[in-house]
Amino acid sequence: MFVAHASSRQGGNGQPEHSKQVIRSTSTLVIVPTSVRSRSGEPIRNLGANDFRLTDNEQEQKLYLERVEDEPLALVVLMQTGGAGSSELGNYGKLDSIVESVLGKSPSKLALVTFDSRVRQIWAFPPQVDGLDYGLTHQEAGDSGAAIRDAVRYAVSLLQNQPVGFRRIVLLLSQGEDSSSESSSADVLRDVARSGATIYSLTFQVATTKTRDQKTNPPHRKFGERELATIPNATPAELAAQSGGENLSFRDENDLKERMSALRDSIRSGYVLSFRPSSPTLGLHTIRVQINPRRRRYKVMARNSYWLD
Repeated sequence: MFVAHASSRQGGNGQPEHSKQVIRSTSTLVIVPTSVRSRSGEPIRNLGANDFRLTDNEQEQKLYLERVEDEPLALVVLMQTGGAGSSELGNYGKLDSIVESVLGKSPSKLALVTFDSRVRQIWAFPPQVDGLDYGLTHQEAGDSGAAIRDAVRYAVSLLQNQPVGFRRIVLLLSQGEDSSSESSSADVLRDVARSGATIYSLTFQVATTKTRDQKTNPPHRKFGERELATIPNATPAELAAQSGGENLSFRDENDLKERMSALRDSIRSGYVLSFRPSSPTLGLHTIRVQINPRRRRYKVMARNSYWLD
């Protein structure tokens, strides 16, 4: 929100300028993380603003585009250590080099949070990220819970306090379904829509997980306020789709490394679209990002909603 004030210097008639009317203008900039892949899954890096079309509540918007290769990141790694996550602790420990490559050489910040039926902060954006290997390899198994929604809300709250110029990323390592959160699906979907954070999730298979596909992104659904209140379960796949990220499932250590590398490419080779809403009404807005007809052989994944307070 930008507010422009008139200066307090003397006006031409000798009266202080601040005694006259103060002109204020407000403007909201909405950030839309977007990634584009070919049919074979390769990231597409050479697109311009004219290759995209963006609508806000079905109204086309003038958009701006930036590439994200060197942008600073604020990244929260969320690790499930409870329930079925206890058997994945050994696999998590192999991810340190890939997570470091996600951060890249630009100024970046990293937080590590674990969860079972409760959320536990290991460290939140320390000045030096030199304990990542230790943090990933020295976790103890938790209780039987998997409070995914609570953990995502906690991660989003951590990101809210990070510098404005940093992209906000959540990397979620968990099973595919929540089992013990106190937060409702509406709460977490609303918080994600407010935050501008992008969620990338890697899910492992458990007996209660229904999907067996390697890639489990659901179609991008449009959520109105009434729909938010009736969603039965905000899954990692649903949260990733809403925020413009991706959800991939894995079976073992090698599978996890491969999927994590794919997510790294998405994070570091995507685009940031932005616009100023032509109708900035309060509440939930639905965004739709499309590729122009010449590029329709590509697949677009983009944030599909935001919340305007």
